[in-house]
This record gives sequence, C-alpha cells and structure tokens, in this order.
Amino acid sequence: MRTRMLRAGNSLPREAGNSGFTLFELLLVITIIAMTIAAVSVSYRTDSSTTGLKSLAYTMSSRLRDLRAAAIAHGAERIAEIDAGRRVVRFHDGRAPLSFDPSIGIKVTAADSERRSQSQTGIRFYPNGSSSGGTIRLNRKQQTYEIQIHWLSGRISTQALK
Repeated sequence: MRTRMLRAGNSLPREAGNSGFTLFELLLVITIIAMTIAAVSVSYRTDSSTTGLKSLAYTMSSRLRDLRAAAIAHGAERIAEIDAGRRVVRFHDGRAPLSFDPSIGIKVTAADSERRSQSQTGIRFYPNGSSSGGTIRLNRKQQTYEIQIHWLSGRISTQALK
C-alpha cells in the first residue's frame, strides 16, 4: 500500500458535483428551523387574560399597602372604596382610581360598618396600622386571585386560588 504525499498548499482534486449543498437542501433546513422556532414560541406564550388579572390583583394589593402606609404616616384614617357595579376602586389619599375590565368578576367581603350599598363597600385603614379587614376576590375564566386584608395587623396578602 502506498501513501500519497502532498506538498504544503496542495490538496487532492475534488470531484465535480460533490462539493457544497444544493439550494433545495438549504431551503429545506431553513424551513425546518423556522417551523421549530414557531412551535417553541407558541408553547411558551402566556394567556394575556390571566396575565391581566394577575397584574390587577398585585396592583390593587400594592395600592392598598400604600394606603395603609399613608394612614400610618399621616396619623389619619384612609379608605379604599370598592364599587363593584362601576368596576372601580377609589383611594382616599389622592391617588388615581383603579378601574378594571368588565370581564373580571369581583366579590368583596368586608365589615358591615363599611358597606354603603349592595355594590359599594370600603376597607378602612387606621393610623395604628390596623384595618376594618376584608377579602377581595377577582376572577376571570378559570383563574381567581384573592386579596386578604387582616383586620388586626392590616397586613395585605395576595394569592392565586386556581
């Protein structure tokens, strides 16, 4: 058996038609890659309706915490007025009201002393940090978030129920 020796810079001659890829092969590979990317992006997409509900629940919790902090800082009671009929929450510390979509269901359980009508109720925060207490449930489709306001400590917690 003989071994073929080449000088530096020289290579074996290539056979015609065996070098590189055809245009069809390149297009086929690009199409497969594009389909894979599309399938992966669809599987990681989140439902915007549940994202919106989660955002509303955490925004409302944050605003209630701010209201409690304002009651403590100013030494005066602050009230969050929840109007389920008009789908708005008003904060009696000068902040803009928080309105929400008609597709979001709301159920509020609060102290009888804070109920103004069938669809209006309030959560009151006192200067010592406590509150009148209550529970706010927000739901859309199969997703539910619950905001709990503890009456003694005024602590506000948010959790997903479904």
